[in-house]
Amino acid sequence: MRSFFTMTSLLSLIFSSAISTAHAEKIDAVAAIVNGIAITCYQVNHEKEILIQQLKASGQGLLPPDAQLSERALETRITLLLQQQEAASLGITVEAEEIDNAMADVESKNNIPAGQLTEVLKAQGINIEEYRETLSERLLTGKVINAAVRSNVRISEEAMREYYRKFLKDPKPIREIQLAQIFIALPSTPTPDEFSKVSRKAENIYEQLINGGNFAKLSALESEAPDAKQGGAMGWFFPGGIAQQFNEVFTLPVGGIAKPARSAGGFHILKVIGERMHEPETGESRDEVHARHILLSLPNSADEAARAKILHRAATIAREMQGSSDEAFAARAKDISQGPSAAKGGDLGWFSQGQMVPEFEKAAFALEPGETSGVVESSFGLHIIRVTAKRHIDPNAFESHRDQIQQLLINAEMQSQTPRWIGSLRAAAVIERKGCN
Repeated sequence: MRSFFTMTSLLSLIFSSAISTAHAEKIDAVAAIVNGIAITCYQVNHEKEILIQQLKASGQGLLPPDAQLSERALETRITLLLQQQEAASLGITVEAEEIDNAMADVESKNNIPAGQLTEVLKAQGINIEEYRETLSERLLTGKVINAAVRSNVRISEEAMREYYRKFLKDPKPIREIQLAQIFIALPSTPTPDEFSKVSRKAENIYEQLINGGNFAKLSALESEAPDAKQGGAMGWFFPGGIAQQFNEVFTLPVGGIAKPARSAGGFHILKVIGERMHEPETGESRDEVHARHILLSLPNSADEAARAKILHRAATIAREMQGSSDEAFAARAKDISQGPSAAKGGDLGWFSQGQMVPEFEKAAFALEPGETSGVVESSFGLHIIRVTAKRHIDPNAFESHRDQIQQLLINAEMQSQTPRWIGSLRAAAVIERKGCN
């Protein structure tokens, strides 16, 4: 998936945090109650100020009526709260370390010296705690969408092979396009009148756009997609990497806007905002290994006695895993491995030489499929490695592109499933709007 923290999103986060601390006294009046949880008027007004900043940044001198801005801000907070409630029900949280890592990512991608983002934001009068809170909200919604939507997307082997046959089998330059969208949601089971109303709204927005309307402004005011706050920016797409009903956009020039296209969740209006050409990738053939591992941490602070105890435990596990089935190894990895792959039974997927630390790589490539190593020590700790398969890869073969194709098709499916999932949260929610004076 593309990196989230580009300069555009950095600016968006700045706007999201640029509300002055002059709001010393928060407005405690309730704007709405969602599944028993209140949204305050302070939160809505805060969101409205963010929206006004975005509209001004899009070059709009004349702002929409205050009532429209307030309604849009309230709907944004309702959507956020619904996703936060879903995250809580799934036990999903964001740790302080994850926020620190996200800030480091912003620094790296925007050429800000390491550790200096806080000073950069302070110099612009931005409240750091509010900035971190905004980051936390975005990280949380990303995680809950991955858990609730992405984890349920299944791409068939035939679909991946069909994509390869159509776009990659005969290498040639490929045009990649950058897209933005405005999404107008349909109710989960719309009546004919509801369908007609939403359809007319989408057509009206499209007419405004082709007559010179500002896409970023209309996205901020009207779009119900998660990317609305970024001017509708969706990222870069290769042919076939977007839901089939949107394929018309690949025939459009930069600046072109496609007519509203229907998905299961509503209507999408797509605009081409950039393009770039990719030459076919070339490279040498290579050998790859598919492996699992069990990792035991070996802290630098461990004294000789503690180190010996961990080494003995690793050696015992390695002996027990000799001759075991792949299923047994995976089950053991889930139970005791201390690495991030533990949840997947220690599965590291396919890798070629140069992708792993030398000690691990040497041991893995020396094993045959079905064999399990002894204890292998690396800078990450102690590994017990099991090789499940080996293969030789032609750089233009399907296997070389399989993971890339799978990711691309998952992203395409997410484009329609994510808005539909958000719609399902709304349909199931009890929402009581109270309004703010």
